[in-house]
Amino acid sequence: MIQIINQRTGLFISILFVLAFADKGLAQIEERPVNPNTEIRYYGTGCFTIQRGKTTLFTDPFISNPSKSQVMFGKVKTDIDYVEQYINPATFKNVRIVVAGHAHYDHLMDLPYLSKYIPEDAMFVTNRTAKHILAYYNLPQQTFAANDLLGTDQQEGFWVYSADKSMRVMAFKSQHPPQFAGINLMNKRYTSDLIAEPLMMKDWQEGKTLAFMIDFLEEDTIAYRMYFSSSLAKAPFGLFPKQLLDEHPIDDLFISAVLVSDFNQAPKPLIDLAKPKRVFLMHWENFFRSKEQEAKAMKSNELKQLMTNLTNTYGDSIQFIKPEPLNYY
Repeated sequence: MIQIINQRTGLFISILFVLAFADKGLAQIEERPVNPNTEIRYYGTGCFTIQRGKTTLFTDPFISNPSKSQVMFGKVKTDIDYVEQYINPATFKNVRIVVAGHAHYDHLMDLPYLSKYIPEDAMFVTNRTAKHILAYYNLPQQTFAANDLLGTDQQEGFWVYSADKSMRVMAFKSQHPPQFAGINLMNKRYTSDLIAEPLMMKDWQEGKTLAFMIDFLEEDTIAYRMYFSSSLAKAPFGLFPKQLLDEHPIDDLFISAVLVSDFNQAPKPLIDLAKPKRVFLMHWENFFRSKEQEAKAMKSNELKQLMTNLTNTYGDSIQFIKPEPLNYY
């Protein structure tokens, strides 16, 4: 059963917790390790596994790299032999939650196949359109559509807990930047379950775009907090209420590094709000290229300018990581 706690109803408990651990909490903000006991693997695009002990988060499941011609003129479908080369099934047996920021194929397509490695009591947290797409596959895991429980920059949302209470996620209203000439392509929303397998790019419509705050919990306390925004958003989209940081800071921030020129102020508002120790810049590489080839930027000049801007703005106060596909961090 999905367990949801309204953050506002827990205010009294939260106040007691903050008072009881105020001194300790302040020390953690200043002295916390950069990435304690956390293994992060980047598969490309927005796809990561983040593991602490026996608890794993899986994000934007997309490991296949169909070519541009396949996407434009053919079918988009999981390349099973290709995916199997690059995964360790043992990694997925500890997945407690899967998040997908929206339902485009490059953020969701490989989940139906990979679900066979994921425990049946794991939860998929995404939007309603993604839930309607995944319904075609009749997967054993439960898909939770967070559309009606979203937070904003001014309002906290609702925590959704994993079955074993080792992880929780709060979704926030975000935004997808335009892909071409100011136009946001494939931005429709499904209102009913698909009755045919999605095999064309146009079948994977966006739905509502989400960002996520995710906590790894140990003995009911936050051991590690991350914020995941796989689509670049223009403020106030993609932001969260500042008061959430009173409970625990953001350890790692994951943000998209493509289509920056369309939202030239992003991602500064989110970075300034989160104040993380590290920022992972994802979705930067050309995902039409095979992983057997050297990774190259989708828009090299845009990425170079972004990196320059971030370095000039933040200096050494934040570590910016441009992860290479299949590497660990």
